Amino acid sequence: MKTEAELIDRILKGEWRHYAILVDKYEARVFNYVNYLMGNREDAEEIVQDTFVKAYRFLKEFRGDASFSTWLIRIAHNTCLTFFRKKKPEKVSLDQVDNRGTDDPDPSDNLDADNRQYVLKLALAKLKTDERSVVTLFYYQQLSLKEICDITNFSLSNVKILLHRSRKKLLEILKEMGVKQSTL
Repeated sequence: MKTEAELIDRILKGEWRHYAILVDKYEARVFNYVNYLMGNREDAEEIVQDTFVKAYRFLKEFRGDASFSTWLIRIAHNTCLTFFRKKKPEKVSLDQVDNRGTDDPDPSDNLDADNRQYVLKLALAKLKTDERSVVTLFYYQQLSLKEICDITNFSLSNVKILLHRSRKKLLEILKEMGVKQSTL
């Protein structure tokens, strides 16, 4: 198995078929990040595709200062921000949560893993883009604060503050939804 640096070198020398190895390695990770940020599978799939096209086009600009995965997530992050500027994302109101059908999980019940994911996704949709992004990068992508800084272009102190405020805001949203902290 070739290292990422070797793969990138070969791709830059015209052996573009090696790019599929990088796509296979990172596609799920990029999709998970984008999907949580967007809250919409169709938009997420489109953004993931755009991300990999952009990464391929600008691969010669990858300097290796950060890991390839961090560089790729940053492209995905910026692509999401561009998407949000062009098209306002759908917001989920608490009325929609209260008016769910009988088949939807009730957040006040004990939450199994699927229901927990559903409720968290609803709550994340209520956060601002930057808040949702930082929470997703930290908890779902399990990136370090430095990697989050590299992706978002925020200072370390801004990331820490944003993460702290986002957690508090997320807990308030979950409380409003009737979810007890002990069920998470």
